[in-house]
Amino acid sequence: MKDIVVLGGGLSGLSLAYFLRQSLRTLPVQVPTRIRVLEASGRAGGWVQTAQRGDFLFEDGPRGFRPSRNGAEMLRLVEQLDLKKEMRAVDAAAKSRYVLRNGQVEKLPTSVKEILTWPLTLDVVKAGIHEVFTAPTTQEDETIYNFIARRFSPVVAERLLDPVASGIFGGDIGQLSVRACFRLLWDLEQQHGSVVRGMLFGKSSGDGTLLDGSIKSDFIRQHENSVSVSFKDGMSTLIRALEAEIANDDASDVLLNTKVAQIESTTTGNFTVHTESGEKINATHVFSTLPSFQLTPAVEKAFPDLAETLKTIRFVSMGTVHVGFNDAVLKSDGFGYLVPTCEKERVLGVIFDSNAFPSQNAETHTLQTRLSVMCGGAHFPEIEQITKDEFEGLALEGIGRHLGIRETPDYVHSVVLRNCIPQYHVGFHKTLAKIESQLAPGLQLGGNSFYGIGLADCVTRSKELALSFAQSIQQQQ
Repeated sequence: MKDIVVLGGGLSGLSLAYFLRQSLRTLPVQVPTRIRVLEASGRAGGWVQTAQRGDFLFEDGPRGFRPSRNGAEMLRLVEQLDLKKEMRAVDAAAKSRYVLRNGQVEKLPTSVKEILTWPLTLDVVKAGIHEVFTAPTTQEDETIYNFIARRFSPVVAERLLDPVASGIFGGDIGQLSVRACFRLLWDLEQQHGSVVRGMLFGKSSGDGTLLDGSIKSDFIRQHENSVSVSFKDGMSTLIRALEAEIANDDASDVLLNTKVAQIESTTTGNFTVHTESGEKINATHVFSTLPSFQLTPAVEKAFPDLAETLKTIRFVSMGTVHVGFNDAVLKSDGFGYLVPTCEKERVLGVIFDSNAFPSQNAETHTLQTRLSVMCGGAHFPEIEQITKDEFEGLALEGIGRHLGIRETPDYVHSVVLRNCIPQYHVGFHKTLAKIESQLAPGLQLGGNSFYGIGLADCVTRSKELALSFAQSIQQQQ
């Protein structure tokens, strides 16, 4: 009998429980297995939480996932859960991107004509030529800023990569690891000696198959290059579907309001998971998808060295102000705009939700304007202290200056997610290797603290863990 405990009922934990059951069913000899997902809060989903307040739908957490790169496993999950009809790719009219420069929102070029008139074209061309003739580094890692400034130019680092990194990681490119955060760029330099040469002449391998060796379906191929993907009723659609699948399995459970207090290693090589309510749960295997700072106190007694290493991972908090209008007040097309740190703004960027996913507008107000104003991160840690009125005020003032929207909104709501994004600082690959070496047999890690912060990263890691576990069981048979 295998007793599996999954810590954390967010997308990572739920998908892991689902993938474990799917993988174990493929074994030639079935092994009795019980899977329990322990969630500290009163709901499943973790950071994923769609909010329908009145006529406005917004995401309090991630507003979608990127199918490109490792998103194929996420798309396969959508297929398996029979959610293809519910899924929505970013609207074609919203594929333009904008960036703030000198206080003005500027469109990033998407055509030859726009490239010729773009103010940064000459800088980018010079940087591209410089990159081709720049020797690869001999360092084991470096900051995003140093990598981009060295290979391209400081202008490209500050004006183009910085806002992207801020929007994704909420971090400081002077501290974030390029190897951990933008592994593709790092690999292109290491394998081809140049990012540009690698992108032009490098060949990809294994693109046609999934982790389990199966061939990508037409559905996956159709959507894997989409900018971003969500669902008609928001990202919580995925959470509800996973919950339903687990609920339909007699040997799997999601236990809400069950916070882990301590993980104890037994003399037989198994584990006892102690909850805050005093319950003891025996487990042969423990998979933690908790943020590292939540796992730390649970392992501090049994695995002190692991706890000390986990403490070195830093996090930032992010805040979002959702602004809704029942009329079409936004004059811009596109997905939204990002703000470089050098602009000295407190707004990190604004997502044009009603452009990206117009199908999420209320049926009674199809011309709604829905905006998500992002703040916080490494450059604005005060997001945790400012009042609700101050936060919402700075967001409204920002879209007033940047977008010229000064109408009174029909809806305003703010949310601050504390310690929601881990910061993969330079040398993170060594930190991760150290953590892996300190794990006891039977204890494994998923979630966004270790193997990528995106939803697709988390689901891919869960699939890897499930397949690896099933393989280990088969080898024992």
